[in-house]
Amino acid sequence: MTLLDDNNRTEQEIESAAVRYTYITFYLFVILSSLTGDTLILLASIKYKAFRLHRVIVVIIQHIAVCDLLVTLTYVVPICISAIATRWVLGDFLCYVVTYTTYYYNAVGVLLISAMTSFKLLLLKYPLRVGSTSTSTAHTLCGSCWIVVVLSVAVLLIDWRDVYFSRETYKCTYGFSSDIWRFLRPLIAFVFILAPTCLVITTSVYILVKAKAVAKRGRESLKWQGIMTTVLTATVFCVSILPYFVYRVRESVISGDKNNSSVSFAHFNRVTISFFCLNTISNFYIYSLTVPSFRSFVLTRIRLVHQLVFNKQPSTEHGGTETRTGYLEDNTTQQTPA
Repeated sequence: MTLLDDNNRTEQEIESAAVRYTYITFYLFVILSSLTGDTLILLASIKYKAFRLHRVIVVIIQHIAVCDLLVTLTYVVPICISAIATRWVLGDFLCYVVTYTTYYYNAVGVLLISAMTSFKLLLLKYPLRVGSTSTSTAHTLCGSCWIVVVLSVAVLLIDWRDVYFSRETYKCTYGFSSDIWRFLRPLIAFVFILAPTCLVITTSVYILVKAKAVAKRGRESLKWQGIMTTVLTATVFCVSILPYFVYRVRESVISGDKNNSSVSFAHFNRVTISFFCLNTISNFYIYSLTVPSFRSFVLTRIRLVHQLVFNKQPSTEHGGTETRTGYLEDNTTQQTPA
């Protein structure tokens, strides 16, 4: 099977113009939110040190932001373009690239979030031993997540031409047509999706239980902002991936009857794909809500942009003083020890 075999598939396209425009609007919002939010996260954490969290959590946040940006560029943008054009217009080569990078970045994101919740749990249980973990060790941990997932994508090369453009979701996807995928696909899904997701859920629940126990003992040093950041990130991830599991179960139940099933299956497939994007855009809003130092950074930048846009004389002493003060206030906040 090749990309050109797309016409041999019976798929439910989006026939309603209103639904398609809603679909496009949603993805445009995702693109704008991710490019703006993740860029601000990287800028705030690397240049201005605006995250007053443990250094390892900050490193993981940076890697997640990079992963989300790559997902936006290689997954969300092509879907949006295809939905606007109602067909694939980026060429066969990019179709293959988008297909393989989609599986890769999504799997990396799962492992990074499981690493975040696992480390936060260890930090609660062994604060003295784990708390001294260095930034370089954190980057090594995250780097291993990027490397390990290469194995999952490499397996797809068993039948590398089994790629097609789905008119149902406006994205290029892997066909899994070979017989070997009957047992190999569930194995990969378990190792790189199901197992890490179960780890995220388990560690998140245990974090809340452990934090509550620590709080009862009167530990004033307990940093709830780091706990809530981790737990909310894990929660949104679980919500975003839940429709995928439901879709796969439903797909296995109706099996070969899928192409002849009702239109609702196609709609549910699109919902599944859309829900993945919640995990891509949510982190900026979560950090703004749960991390006061990052929220202060964002508000300072908003005030500066407002001054540049609406101040008719930005070069006056008054305007210049306000701008410099904004930066000074922000830098003072960043230098405060965590």
